[in-house]
Amino acid sequence: MLRADFHTHTTFCDGRNTPREMAQAAYQKGFTDFGISGHADFSFCDPGFGMGDEAFEEYKQELRRLREAYAGRMNLYIGVELDCLGPVQEADYAIGSTHCVLKNGEYVCVDDTEERLSEAVMRLWGGDWYAFVRDYFETEARVFERTHCDWIGHFDLLTKFNGRGRYFDEKSDDYLEPALSAMRRLNREGLPFEMNTGAISRGYRDEPYLSGILLKELNLMGGRIMINSDSHGRENIGYGFDRALKAAWESGFRRVCALAPGGGFRELDILDLG
Repeated sequence: MLRADFHTHTTFCDGRNTPREMAQAAYQKGFTDFGISGHADFSFCDPGFGMGDEAFEEYKQELRRLREAYAGRMNLYIGVELDCLGPVQEADYAIGSTHCVLKNGEYVCVDDTEERLSEAVMRLWGGDWYAFVRDYFETEARVFERTHCDWIGHFDLLTKFNGRGRYFDEKSDDYLEPALSAMRRLNREGLPFEMNTGAISRGYRDEPYLSGILLKELNLMGGRIMINSDSHGRENIGYGFDRALKAAWESGFRRVCALAPGGGFRELDILDLG
């Protein structure tokens, strides 16, 4: 099994467990490499959400203590999840994500609640979901330019509430053309894309981000992937990794990326992971 997970959250942002509880759970599950990636300051879109500078420094200090406590037993990494439109805060590594879109001077969060997103699309995009899709992927295409992240988090997060194609057809050209345009632009930077199982564990999707069709297209582009849980509680660390590995293999991938203790990435053979 893959015993590395680098996208997780704690009580420093919207997680349910403390960093100490999360690290202990990862260690007890046999993980050799574990990263915590609290949300950066997100107050520009949602006041009080994410970590302001003072909380961020406290967060990093706590994780440094934990890294020392687990030295020689589990590699612990200090991360941050940056939003494309938000401030940049520095840690050992950064995940680049797009949680919101700016439209007519208003920030619209794409993964808050289905009701709020649907209302915003009706009000700001005149009910045209494909216009919303275009604006989302135009924003997503700039996530590296704005954050200088180390990898791309949940590239197709906008599909969280789109089960069974409720609002738009993810196989249509109107969806795929802007999605693939953004993917090509980001892939040229050499960044891994995340296969994120968080929406599966929370009951919103039955496949990881990236969707199967986007995963296959990324493979054809010569792209790279990581697998992370986006867990907000200790019970979901490593959730669905077997399913993600199977989807990666079926899409043509033979290796997945993981952070290396000395910096950068190492590549793991999927066959060796079971």
